[in-house]
Amino acid sequence: MPSANRDLLISADSHLGENEDLRARLPEHLRERMTLLVPGTGGDLDDEVYGKVTNRSSWKKLSERDRELEFRSDPSLGTDLDRRMHDMAREGVDGQVIFPNIALNFGGSHQTREYSKSFARAYNEYAQETFAPASKRFKPAAMIPADDIEDTLAEARKCIDEGFATMFLPCVVPWQPYRLKVYEPLWNMAEEASIPITFHVFSGNLALGGEFADPGHMSAERLELTVKQGKDRVKHTEHLDTVIGMAAGMAPIMELTSSGVLERHPDLRFVITESDCGWLAWALQAMDQMQRRRHLYRKDLPLRASEYFLRQGFVTITDDPVALNNISFTGSDCMLWGNDYPHDEGTWPESHSSINAIRQCLGDAAGKVLHGNAADLYGFDLDYLAEAHEEITSLTS
Repeated sequence: MPSANRDLLISADSHLGENEDLRARLPEHLRERMTLLVPGTGGDLDDEVYGKVTNRSSWKKLSERDRELEFRSDPSLGTDLDRRMHDMAREGVDGQVIFPNIALNFGGSHQTREYSKSFARAYNEYAQETFAPASKRFKPAAMIPADDIEDTLAEARKCIDEGFATMFLPCVVPWQPYRLKVYEPLWNMAEEASIPITFHVFSGNLALGGEFADPGHMSAERLELTVKQGKDRVKHTEHLDTVIGMAAGMAPIMELTSSGVLERHPDLRFVITESDCGWLAWALQAMDQMQRRRHLYRKDLPLRASEYFLRQGFVTITDDPVALNNISFTGSDCMLWGNDYPHDEGTWPESHSSINAIRQCLGDAAGKVLHGNAADLYGFDLDYLAEAHEEITSLTS
């Protein structure tokens, strides 16, 4: 690895807030459905689902570090690129892959096909225009609706033609799971365009849940009860299980592997984002183990399940000593570092210890995790980032 590139950092998990400009891009009758984050509060939300903001006293309870997070002190909600690059410079970050913020669940169960389709198009235009002035440093993920396959394919084609570096899909779509053959044209499209699919946790049906969902096998009575009992998920109330994305992160791996998608599409690449990956070694060995032990009813696969993932799959790591402990099993070729800027559960602006842990564990191979794998997947120009490295780090000097 050239010495000029050795210290580069690319965060494969960063976020963009949704502001009034984005809302104005929606058809007028859909605008009130869009959630807004209110700067200068404790992270309060303003929309018809969560309710209008009435109490901002929580701001007084936040630490100085907390006030920097979740765009609480950034009225631009991440769209001021000078401010954003100054924040990046505090950790020496040279590039970012960008995902939505509270709109990660734009395709959640309480929304409609019309809204998901319209919001995806509006967000993609908004994100692309926001980062166009610095497109070599920022790679926004294209938001793809998953309610109707015609909408999915149409938006995917537009985004590929517009030059997006990756397509973001919800982790779980219970009403139209990824094992179905209707998705074959999407996998073909992504494979032919050499564009990775990214599954960011806290998206879609599992926006704030850690459980799996299988409504298709519920009786009408139980489905009605599930909807009734699950309404608490609509409220912005967090419990420990709602902010740990392990289960949602496992879901696409198991679904794409077991249904044969990865066997049929050997050049399709995909990324699980913001779930860390200490669980990855166990999930892979558990699938391999089941292949060895259970044969009577299970559909067979030519390769071991872990081989499919290690050939085609990736996962982000933020601060995960268990994942580093399991490197001998998973290797590091499948890992991308990300600081989850600027979320509470992320490590920005205090990522240095976790970055150093990766460097100490992997030695010369750390560069793959900290920037190399992301550059290969998302198309960052490392020579450009190396030349600009001194400029971005000088912003804090």
